[in-house]
Amino acid sequence: MAVVAERERSERERRLTPLEGSPADIDEVPGWTGRVMVWLRVIAHLVAVQLLMIAGTALGLVVVGLGPALVSGSRLLRRIVDGDPSDAVWGDFWRAYRAERPRATLVTVPFMGVIAVAWYELLVLLAYGGDTMTAVLSGAVIALGAYAVACLGYAPHVLRRYADAPGRALRFVAVAPLLSPLTAIGCAVTVIALTVVGLRFLPVMILIGLSVPLLLTGLIVDRWLDKVDARGSLA
Repeated sequence: MAVVAERERSERERRLTPLEGSPADIDEVPGWTGRVMVWLRVIAHLVAVQLLMIAGTALGLVVVGLGPALVSGSRLLRRIVDGDPSDAVWGDFWRAYRAERPRATLVTVPFMGVIAVAWYELLVLLAYGGDTMTAVLSGAVIALGAYAVACLGYAPHVLRRYADAPGRALRFVAVAPLLSPLTAIGCAVTVIALTVVGLRFLPVMILIGLSVPLLLTGLIVDRWLDKVDARGSLA
């Protein structure tokens, strides 16, 4: 009887343990107020990750800060999806940021450079051109920029999952959109659409303009990477 009573008490304590902000176990929360609190914790987590990514990006002057900030943010956001959100967001973010800075910078900077060049070239074409050739070149530049955006969408999630050297990771990220065009289109459309919405509503951009696209592209890319890993294990 004592064993049964102890087991029942442990089960009650497990049920009463407050969630840490994950929607994974939301069905176990009694009442609508509990569910609201769970989603409020998720939103707070997204905002915290967003502000940390902004700080990390600014710390690295964008060029060497964006990559490690995205990888660190991706780790924290994936923990929400997995039902194990961090209870030490600040420390976990900066530890991952320091550890991933060299590798993440080497992988993401080339794509950031392509995006910057494509944006500049598009502005020049739109300003000084107006013929058919200009339209063709503009289309090519837009396609190149979208490809680089898609690669940048893959990068933080690939770096989060795998511990490959920078050169190998860069090659994989560069080839990934060509191997999974639908996934690449999903990443590019998600990033571009949410960026446009964020620029129109600047407060939203500041609060969740990085974390939400990163979370959504993570869901898209991880699904494809799961299939890649499954095929690799069968080979």
